[in-house]
Amino acid sequence: MKLRIRVPATTANLGPGFDCLGLALDWWNTIEIETIARGLQVECDCPDGVDIPLNRHNLVVYGIDAVYRLAKQKRPPLRIHLTTHIPIASGLGSSSAPIVGGLIAANVLLGNLYSRDELVTLATRIEGHPDNVAPALLGGLMVAAIDGKQVTVARFPVPRELRCVLFVPKVTLLTKKSRGVLPKRIPRADAIYNASRVALWIAALRERRWDWLEVATQDRLHQPYRAKLVPGMYELFNAAKDAGARGAALSGAGPTIIAFANHQGEPVARAMAQTARRIGLEGMTRVVGVSAKGAQVTRSD
Repeated sequence: MKLRIRVPATTANLGPGFDCLGLALDWWNTIEIETIARGLQVECDCPDGVDIPLNRHNLVVYGIDAVYRLAKQKRPPLRIHLTTHIPIASGLGSSSAPIVGGLIAANVLLGNLYSRDELVTLATRIEGHPDNVAPALLGGLMVAAIDGKQVTVARFPVPRELRCVLFVPKVTLLTKKSRGVLPKRIPRADAIYNASRVALWIAALRERRWDWLEVATQDRLHQPYRAKLVPGMYELFNAAKDAGARGAALSGAGPTIIAFANHQGEPVARAMAQTARRIGLEGMTRVVGVSAKGAQVTRSD
């Protein structure tokens, strides 16, 4: 059996939705898997300088093994080939994508024992939070809530005209380090501030009120604390909005900056690139749409 799995990049938080909002992007990793006679072979087409384990510690294998453990079965011998396009440690779901790909692959190999909702719960258990794994599995805009061990997700369609403009700095930022600067307690006023903006995000998309995104992308729970780890964050926010973006935020734990536009995003991308050069920040820009689809799998026997 041969499988080909495509998994989208994701952007989490969207400003105020810390650990509960996520969006699938039209930017994909590909995983090819086939059963073989014996052993485990892992290969990777990756950007230069990217160090990805090519053994059982690979995140695709980790995801596969998690499903097989749940099913109380032994993983079959496999050859796995990864093609990695999503930047590593940049706040775009680079760890969620291989985990989700592994879960999907294992589930197909086992005859689709588990529903997508069950896979979301398992992926959340592995990743620690659902804001990237849920849109990677299901696509669109996802709202996720954890109640004990159960994860409840709601999927919202996103208007096709929404464009996501990314500035991806050359430097990386590990999620563990980015979470390490966050306070253990927050003021009640900040919690209310963010809750109102999460609700406004959903309303803005449903009503196509793009003018609401300026307020809806505001945050007090994580971005002010992470700003010291992301040089130029606020300068890039302002450059994007001055060029026509409706709102801007830190993508996930960073350091990627994401701006949202309801028109062609190229002028916003140019403005962000110009500001980055002015402040001495290396990186690349990319304009992508939102993916209505999550992980996709094709099978050949």
